[in-house]
Parts: sequence; C-alpha cells; structure tokens
Amino acid sequence: MARFSLNWLTGSNELEEESIMKLLYAAFIREDSEAKGPLKKVLEQSQTFNNDFDKVFIYLAKKSESVLYILKDHNLELIQSFKYNTIPIYEGNNKIKRYFRYFPYKSYLKTLNKIIIMYDINILYYRLSFPASKLMNIMKNRRIVKIVEIPTYPYEKEHEITNRKFEYYFSHKEGNRKIFDLADLVVAISAEKNLKVDEKFILINNGIQVDSVKVKKQNKKIYMNLLSIANVALWHGYDRIINGLHKYYKNNPEKEIYYHFVGEGPELTNLKKLTKELSLEKYVIFHGTKTGEELDKVFDESDIAFGSLGFHRTGLTGGSPLKAREYCARGIPFVIAYNDWDFPETFPFVYRISKDDTPVDINQVIKWYESLVKEHPNYSIEMRKYAEENLSWDAKMKPVIEKIKELAREKERKSYT
Repeated sequence: MARFSLNWLTGSNELEEESIMKLLYAAFIREDSEAKGPLKKVLEQSQTFNNDFDKVFIYLAKKSESVLYILKDHNLELIQSFKYNTIPIYEGNNKIKRYFRYFPYKSYLKTLNKIIIMYDINILYYRLSFPASKLMNIMKNRRIVKIVEIPTYPYEKEHEITNRKFEYYFSHKEGNRKIFDLADLVVAISAEKNLKVDEKFILINNGIQVDSVKVKKQNKKIYMNLLSIANVALWHGYDRIINGLHKYYKNNPEKEIYYHFVGEGPELTNLKKLTKELSLEKYVIFHGTKTGEELDKVFDESDIAFGSLGFHRTGLTGGSPLKAREYCARGIPFVIAYNDWDFPETFPFVYRISKDDTPVDINQVIKWYESLVKEHPNYSIEMRKYAEENLSWDAKMKPVIEKIKELAREKERKSYT
C-alpha cells in the first residue's frame, strides 16, 4: 500500500501512491523475559505487517532499557537502545514491585513519543499495557493512525484472578475507556466470536506463523508420550494430567504412558511437588525450556499434546491460546478444556474434556487417539493443511490490515483538505 497523495494537477480527489507508510508496533513486554509467547506473537504479527507496509518498526522493553528495531528482509535490525530515566526496578514485595514497574513504563512511553516524531511514524499499533491512562498524550496525536490491541478480551476476569481487581477498577478502567475513544481502531483478541462491541472494534483470534514450525514425525512405539508446553500458571490446569495419571496407574494398566512437561513458570514447583507426592517421578518428566531442534525432537517423540485445562479457574469458558495453534501447525492431536472458535466441534483432531478440576481420564484419551489414528492415518498432514488455511497470521490480520489502509487513506485525505 503505502504511498498516498492528492492529485493536485488534475484537481482530482483521488489518492495516488507517494508518501511512505511507516508502522510502529509498540509493546511493553520484556524481550529478555522467560515468557516468550507474547514476544513471539508480536514478532509474527510484525512480519505480517511487513508484507503490507513500507517500513515496520518494533519497540520493545527490557529490564533496564527499551529497544527499537526495524524489520529488514524479515530480520530484526537494532536501531537504538534507550536507558530508562528512572530508579531501578524494585525486587521485593509483589505489590510494591507492581507499583515500581510503572516508572520504567512511564519512561518507555516518553521515548515512544520521541520515536514517533524522530522517524515520522504514520501508524501506531499499540499492545495495551496498564495503566493505559499514561498513553493519553500520544493518543491525542491526530496526525497518526492509532490502533490499540487488547491481548485478552474481555479482560476484567484476568485482573480479578491476578489480584489486580482494585488496581484495575480504581486506576485503569476509566483510562481504558478514554484510550478506546481516542483510538482509530481497537483490535480485540477475543475468546468469543459474537460479542457486542463498539463499531471501531475488530474481534479476531490468535494466529501463528505456520512456516516457522516443523511438522512432527509420526513414530510408532509400544508406549505413549503426552506433552504440554507452557510458561505454566494455575489456569493451565496441568495438575489434572498428573492426577489423571495417578488414577490410571492405580489400575495396573498394560500400556505405559509418560507425561513430558516442557517449560518453566510460577506453577512449576507445585506440579513437581504433586508428582513426588503421587510417586509418579518415573512417568512425569520435567524438561525445562527447550527450543529449536531440541523442541522438534520432543514433538517427534510425542503422541498427544495438552492445551489449557484450567480456563474455568479464571472464570472464562473460551480462549485462543497460541500453543493450540502451534500444536495444529505441528500436526499433533491435542486435548483442551475450553471453547475455541478456530476449532469447531467437527474438527476431529481436538479432544475436549470437562471445564472443571476433575482428573484427566487417560483411558478415554487413549481410546480417542487410537480411533483417530485409524480414521486419519495421515493426521499430521491434515492438521498442517488446516493450519495453513485457517490459522496463519496472514489470515487473522487481513481484516485489520484492510481497515488500517482505509484509515490511512482517510487521514491522508483530511491532511490535504
């Protein structure tokens, strides 16, 4: 797209290509954090933007500084680093720590405003962070197209279960409303398809850069491997798998089942403790973080993957976790306990279990998998094809990009009238 100006010579009001469109994706997420999921999503969305706009910049955070990149030939090139003009991040009490984190955030936003001016940014795509009210001055800029993404929508329940209910309702709720009013477009990553929203909202689901992951190999073994990958939190519900294995082995089964957990996270200690209490150390293997070829190998050796099993603990019934999309692109059948509109009830490669805390019925999961393999011997290829056609960021972001182009044309037109 990207170059527009009024045709003054002919007197026409039509736009012709001329001015360069520069999109800046700003996300206050830690590039050096162990939780790589949000960062991966931002980078993949940016790659999609790079197909449609002349220049795409990415502005991220670190512990002690913020960093600005530009995408060149689908590779990140560092432009500049900016030290936070603030005190060090407090490492003590969590509530005090949350308060002190606003100082780096304030410094991040101050630099963001400078970047918009320095690099003549036309389009700001901002991943919502709290408190949103600190973004107000930037959102009042009428020269640029302003898009705000809500990573999880609706988000009130998320704040309730993370002990931020007071913080949200008394500090951020009104600020959010004002930000949405000032935005030209709000992109909501929503678990529900038919929510009633303002006309400037676009509801989409999470996607994946399909060609960034390999299709798993199908290995025949006398035993079965279960797999989950996460920066594990309470709402992943993986204690249900461990409790399910405990019930399974109490009945002296013939088939050996192993559960492989890949990742870290705040709930990891509890999962290890539960494994030890139930004497399942032989059957539950904690691998820590794995990437690249090591991760590919784990997928190749696994038969069934597990997505989130504890969304009900957050008060939610649906979602669009990135991991489920990766499982589909990898070609590994998976189990979930939530609603996901990208995978209809007729989609045979997903097994749904109850939205509660009951242990996973391992026997039923095995029966489902064995039936699936008989009916779909090439299930990995079928799943990959579905992911390519339905789950790519190109497909997910298409209506967003079309709307951004429309808004850019309107903004350019008004600047000449």
